[in-house]
Amino acid sequence: MPTLIMITGGLIGAIFGVLLGTGMAAFAGLPLYGPVTTVFAALIGTGILPGIIPVVVHPIGMLFGAGLGLLALTIFVYAVAAIASIVGSALTEMFARGMHIGLSAGANLVILAAIPWLPPGFGPTVFLILMIACIPVVAANRFYQRVIGALGWVLPMNYLMLPLGVLLFLIAAPFALAAGGIAAIRWDWLTWTVETNGGFILTTFGTGGSAFNIGNFTFIVTTPATFTFTSGLSAHETGHTLNNSAFGGFFYWIGAVDENIAPLARGPAANSEMLANDHFGGVGGPTITMWT
Repeated sequence: MPTLIMITGGLIGAIFGVLLGTGMAAFAGLPLYGPVTTVFAALIGTGILPGIIPVVVHPIGMLFGAGLGLLALTIFVYAVAAIASIVGSALTEMFARGMHIGLSAGANLVILAAIPWLPPGFGPTVFLILMIACIPVVAANRFYQRVIGALGWVLPMNYLMLPLGVLLFLIAAPFALAAGGIAAIRWDWLTWTVETNGGFILTTFGTGGSAFNIGNFTFIVTTPATFTFTSGLSAHETGHTLNNSAFGGFFYWIGAVDENIAPLARGPAANSEMLANDHFGGVGGPTITMWT
């Protein structure tokens, strides 16, 4: 039953993700390639995505508007999941979680279909790989986690935060290396995450916590003595890497608000935090079963 509920939520989310993603592409005048072209053409032909709008509205404005639609729906689904967690409705939370996966997978599919130099089957393959995260036994599989961790480097929805991770890494890495040597930067093959430990930038301008994650980058504010990628802070933060790939960049930023910004500021009780904390047991405390 839980698996069926997540898959159902994922399929519904995928429909909305494809519709909103198609709207973004069509309204912005982006070309679409590959076998999914006929699907997009059919959607546009139904009148759901009126052909006259690109003529009378600036394409960039429509792209922005369609993105806001996807963001608004993601906020709504996140709110449903958060309320479900608070009241103890596990099945509702799983349905909403499936919708998050479907929304991100559908939007990624459409955006990848607008890149002409990609193989025609790349977008649909990525879509299917992301969608099977709706199956709990698959999401908990360590090989599968390596796959979606690697995909995090190329998923379009991840680029809502990944460039910021790259920028901070380029700024922080020299200081971390100066303070801790080569051991201050580590690569996690389990999730394809770069971890940076300590250094003047992180210890001085850190978040006030002990660690944070942006895209496929983890930043440990103070140099760890015995951390491993399968326990403690490292495991928790690489759990966010998996969240990012499965749920997308909008989920990442909404989760950051839920965790840190009043009137929410729910800290470890934020849904995004509880999901990440399930990765190898994280740092203890509340979890939502996803990555184990």
